[in-house]
Amino acid sequence: MNKLWKAAGILGGVLVVTAGSGTLVLADETSTEVTEDNSGSSVLDTDEWAQKAAANVNDYANIRQEGSQESERVGVLPKGATAQVVEQEGDWTKITSGSVEGYVRSDLLVFGEEAKNLYEESYGSQGTVTASSLRVRKEPSMDAGQIGNMKQGSRVEILGQEGDWYQVSYGEDSAYMFAEYIQIEETTALSVAEYEAQQKEKEQVSQTGTAMSASDSELALLAAIIQCEAGGESNTGKVAVGAVIMNRVRSSQFPNSITEVVYQSGQFSPVASGILSSVLSQGARSDCYQAAQEALAGSNPIGSALYFNSGSGRGQQIGNQHFY
Repeated sequence: MNKLWKAAGILGGVLVVTAGSGTLVLADETSTEVTEDNSGSSVLDTDEWAQKAAANVNDYANIRQEGSQESERVGVLPKGATAQVVEQEGDWTKITSGSVEGYVRSDLLVFGEEAKNLYEESYGSQGTVTASSLRVRKEPSMDAGQIGNMKQGSRVEILGQEGDWYQVSYGEDSAYMFAEYIQIEETTALSVAEYEAQQKEKEQVSQTGTAMSASDSELALLAAIIQCEAGGESNTGKVAVGAVIMNRVRSSQFPNSITEVVYQSGQFSPVASGILSSVLSQGARSDCYQAAQEALAGSNPIGSALYFNSGSGRGQQIGNQHFY
């Protein structure tokens, strides 16, 4: 079987590329061998939603073992979460989602394009870099200028797709990364056990007030990034940015320290621009220190949000920022 080699934008030495005929050309990036049938689907693909549904509810929809209100609950489908439609039986739809299979009332679901829109409104699209280091470019082309790179395991917010490239959020701007090496994440159903564990964790967080300790240098860093990202916002807006960073520290999806979260590649544009370094050298303003201390003490006006920007239009708006 012929194999296709793609110039994937992975950092390294000389690239050898072939179109299947054995012809070799040189390029400036490391090659990765992939077969012709490994291009997988994702939640970004409109065609993939033809047989999908999403929960059109305020909180979650129960998943039952059978198509009956009296049937045992086997899981929950959170608001906007996606499910594969198996079949529709009267007032019920049989679905599979994550590790859960069962029945959901059809009036609690939307389907096809409507489901896709609800999913994107609720969650956006996130992915994880699977290559050892993936280049970030200004345009969706191997010839476009490189503006950075992201290491394996880095999370990105995906804004759209153009051919083999994902348009991603990069600091306060957008950029492009080769789609082959970004694994799309999909929010799906929870089993009853997973849901109960999640609720217990939320209850514990609420009871403890989520206060966290930090060294003087971490407090200074948190205050500085708050000044860079929300210096012109209200105190609530400043605390909200700090809360996003603290949410990331607690999340298993991100590094577990303030320093690592702030300096994670491609996440905060003031890091790359040098603005953060400048603020740190001069010291952040007292109002930003106050906001940082409040965030460390557990003040959190944005719930479990892990992202923010000034242009998405989704999620909770505080001042000029949207948190989601």
